[in-house]
Amino acid sequence: MKKKIEAIVAEALEAIGVTAGAIKIERPSDSSHGDYSTNTALVYGKKHGISPRELAGKLVERILENSSDEIEKIEVAGAGFINFFLTPSALESALEKGPSFFKSGDRVNIEFISTNPTGELHIGHGRSAFFGDTLSRVLALAGKDVTREFYINDSRESNQIRELGKTALGKGEQYKTPELEEKINKIDFSGMGEETAGVELARSVQESNRKFIEKGLGAHFDVWYSEDKELRASGANEKMLERLKSQNLTYEKDGALWLKTSEYGDDEDRVVVRSDGTMTYFVSDIAYHQNKFDRGFQTVIDVWGADHHGHVKRMQTAGRMLGWPKTQNDADQPVVFIAQMVLLKEDGVSSKMSKRAGNVILLRDLVEEFGIDVVRWFFSDRALNTQMTFDMALAREQSEKNPVFYAQYAHARLASIAEKCKGLNEGNANNFANLIKITSARSLASKITEFPDVVTEISRDYNVHSLAGYVTALATEANAFYRDVRVADGGTFNPSALALAIRAKETLAETLSLLGISAPERM
Repeated sequence: MKKKIEAIVAEALEAIGVTAGAIKIERPSDSSHGDYSTNTALVYGKKHGISPRELAGKLVERILENSSDEIEKIEVAGAGFINFFLTPSALESALEKGPSFFKSGDRVNIEFISTNPTGELHIGHGRSAFFGDTLSRVLALAGKDVTREFYINDSRESNQIRELGKTALGKGEQYKTPELEEKINKIDFSGMGEETAGVELARSVQESNRKFIEKGLGAHFDVWYSEDKELRASGANEKMLERLKSQNLTYEKDGALWLKTSEYGDDEDRVVVRSDGTMTYFVSDIAYHQNKFDRGFQTVIDVWGADHHGHVKRMQTAGRMLGWPKTQNDADQPVVFIAQMVLLKEDGVSSKMSKRAGNVILLRDLVEEFGIDVVRWFFSDRALNTQMTFDMALAREQSEKNPVFYAQYAHARLASIAEKCKGLNEGNANNFANLIKITSARSLASKITEFPDVVTEISRDYNVHSLAGYVTALATEANAFYRDVRVADGGTFNPSALALAIRAKETLAETLSLLGISAPERM
């Protein structure tokens, strides 16, 4: 329907002689403002020296001359907004049809979490985990061919693996925690050097983290990509270095080998081989991303921690140097999202997690205390690029103040309606047009039909947090419907009202599922 209205507005603009580019059709946050709205008159009125309200009036007049049987009425509001109200039959048809998405087959690789195998996941990793997992679910539903990938930083040549090996052999204290010490005591390191001991201990840590990620967090990965096996042992890093040299993208200075990144948009040139002959981590990063494109992915998405912010520009510069494809909206790849920090709020006081200060809060502990549904919601309802505060008092609330409780309770209410109607006779009041004369019923129907638009929009702009906003809005409309509409009355039920309740229940469940959150039938 959104595309139909775009076409209708475009035709009207052309008919009255207004040259226009993109036309923006939106869903109003308040359903009393219609099912769809456009600011077209505001955008193009100023450009053509016409009052926005005057242009809006002309557009509405033209549209009504060729009115669609799916549009009940059109209104001009405010400074020149045009609001569209669908007919009852159009709303009912959209509800019956349900959401459908074109399977584009576009291959997308999403790499997220990718924590070092030196210890357990802390709360900072939660932002990457839940953003990446939810985005993967949304893109898959929207018709993309999605591969979820975890990059294991386990190269035996890395400093962290060597330090982990020293700790395993009792020669150091780096990364030591009670949990790591417990693992050390279970492994026989006899005859192992630091590198081998580090790899063995890292494997044990990674196995534990994988179990927690899959079972504790409910996040699924298609590929667990080992740096040690896929890049170091295969010689991929050396091959990439030779490719960079052969394409005249490097030069020597001060005994080191430099990449000419400044010529391709980076702030400065970058070292790829140190003066001692060892390769920098930048080489393996480039080799790894090249491998993704070699595997046939059109879109490569990375979700990194806040400490990797400075690495984004140089990676995209490497992509320009090697000719990696751009995204469909002509952006450089990889597409990188940076997860900002997490604050914990208790008794009105916020505290920041700090590795240096030793107050690292494990994600496992947070899940055990508050439950995975609450944790996933609180980590998903804020934009990834903004700092988030986890309000522990609110998370403990078992009331409508807690947003996840509010959404789940709305689902349980709708489930109770369906349960109550079992065994009852079908009543005579089975007219959808009459049902949606009730404001809350119409608002609920309109909000349900918004679901495909929400999914499509997130698949384009990656604003995963808007999904939680949609769930809250849908739950609000469902609660109003529950309050105002008697679906079951005496020994009969209203079939149209029951059908609307069931569709609302299904949509709430599907949206919560995208967030990785359960939809209980009873609460």
